[in-house]
Amino acid sequence: MKQISIIGAGHAGTLLAVGLVNAGYDVQLFSDKDAEGIRDQTSPTGTAAIFADSVATELRLGAADYSGQGAPMDAIHLFFSPKVGQELIGFGSALEEATGLATDVRLKSYDRMKQLESFGSEVHVETVSMDRLDEIADESALTVVATGKGGFSSLFPRDEKRSVYNAPQRKLAMVLVRGIASDGSAFSNRLPGMTPVCFNLFGGAGEIFWVPFLHKSGEMVWSLVFEARAGGPFDRWDDVTNIHEAFATAQSLIKEFVPWDWPSMKDMEPLLDDPFSWLKGSFAPSVRTGSGVTPGGHVVMSLGDTSVSYDPICGQGAGSGIRQGGQYFDAILARSGRPLDREWIDGVFEKFYSSHVEGTYRFTNTFLEPLTSTGVRVMTAAFADPRLRGPLLKSFNRPSTAFPWLSERKDTDAWIKTHTGRSASSVVARGNAKALGAMIKNTLTGANFPRAEATVPKPALLASRPL
Repeated sequence: MKQISIIGAGHAGTLLAVGLVNAGYDVQLFSDKDAEGIRDQTSPTGTAAIFADSVATELRLGAADYSGQGAPMDAIHLFFSPKVGQELIGFGSALEEATGLATDVRLKSYDRMKQLESFGSEVHVETVSMDRLDEIADESALTVVATGKGGFSSLFPRDEKRSVYNAPQRKLAMVLVRGIASDGSAFSNRLPGMTPVCFNLFGGAGEIFWVPFLHKSGEMVWSLVFEARAGGPFDRWDDVTNIHEAFATAQSLIKEFVPWDWPSMKDMEPLLDDPFSWLKGSFAPSVRTGSGVTPGGHVVMSLGDTSVSYDPICGQGAGSGIRQGGQYFDAILARSGRPLDREWIDGVFEKFYSSHVEGTYRFTNTFLEPLTSTGVRVMTAAFADPRLRGPLLKSFNRPSTAFPWLSERKDTDAWIKTHTGRSASSVVARGNAKALGAMIKNTLTGANFPRAEATVPKPALLASRPL
C-alpha cells in the first residue's frame, strides 16, 4: 500500500499519524513549521479542553499521557445571570468518570512530531501549496487534510443546513495567566478542593469562563475565555494588539462582571515569557463535507476543524477532532488494504457525523442560543436537586446523550423522575422557589453568588520540559 499523507500538524492530524504508525502504516506528515517552531512561534488554538472519552482515544492510539503532569478538569461549575447584575443560579458537580484535561496543543504537536521522528516516519517541513497538495495526493493511498478552519478547508464544501449559522455568533478571546492556584484551593465559592471549569453565563451579553490548563512549558496555568455578543458589554477586544492589552482587558472584564471569582484571581499575571499566550477572533461555526477534490482531480479527506468547527462555548472542538481521528484510524484498519476511495471517505465521515457531530453540534448550539423553555426546566431542576447536576454536566463528555431530555419536555420530566425519584413538577417548583429567593436577595443586597476566598498560589511548575 502507498503512503498515507497527513497535511497539518495540529492535535488531530498528529494523533492520527501516531496511531497509524503504531499500527504499522507508512505515514508522512506535512507541517509548515518544525516541532520547535510550532511549540515556540505559534499561539495555542484554544483551551483544547477534552473530556474522558477523548483522553481515552488519545491513549488508545499511542499518544502521550498528560494526566500526571497537571491539574485535571475534574468538575464543572456554572453561575447563570439572566442579565448582567442579576445573580440567579449557581451549581456544579464533580465529573468523576468523565474527568478531562486541557493541554496546550503546541505541546501535543511538539511531542507527537518528535514521536514520529523517533519512529523513522517522514515529517516534511514545508508550506504545502495547492499544486503541491495535488502531487502529494497523486502519490498517496489517502491524503488527510487537517489544516484547521483556514488552509485548505475551502476544498470541502460547507453544508449550509448542518452548519445552521452563516455568521460568527460570538467575538472570542483567550488569555493564559499564572498566579491562580491549581491545587484545588482557588474558587472556594464553587467546588472547594477541585479544579473545575468555571462557567459564567450572562443572558444577552455572552459567556466568560476559566479552565485549568497545562502550558507547553509544563507549568499549570489557567485559560481565561471570553465570548462576547457583538455590541454587548464584553465586546472590548477589537483594538487589542498585544499580550499586555489582552491581559488588561481580561482583568477589567473580570473585576467588573465576575466579582465573585475575583478574590481567587487578583494575583494573576500574564505569561510575558510566552508572547503567543493569547488570541482573539471570530468564525462562523461550520460543518463541511468529509471529502473534497483538488484542482487536479484528486480526492482528499477532511479532519478536525477542517471538517467541523464548533463555537468554543461548550469546549467540544478539540475532543471532536480527537474522536474523529480515532474513528478514521479504526476505519482505515478495517479497510484491510482495500482502496480508500471517495465512497469510503464519505461513508466514514457520515458515520462520524451521525454518531458524534450531529448531537455535539446541537448540544453546543443549545447553549449558544437563549435557552428554550425545556432548557430552562432542566437548569431549574438541577439548581433544585443535586442529584441532577452530575448527569447534566457529565453530558459534556458525551453530548449526544443529552438528547432528547435536553430538548423535549416529556423526556425532560422522565429524566428528572429517573434521577430524583420525584415528580418533575415538584422538583421544578422547588427550583423556582430557590430562584425567587435568589432574586430577592440580589435585589436587597446587590449580590447573590458566594464570593471566593483569597488564595496564595503555590509554585505551579509540575513537570520540567526543556524549551
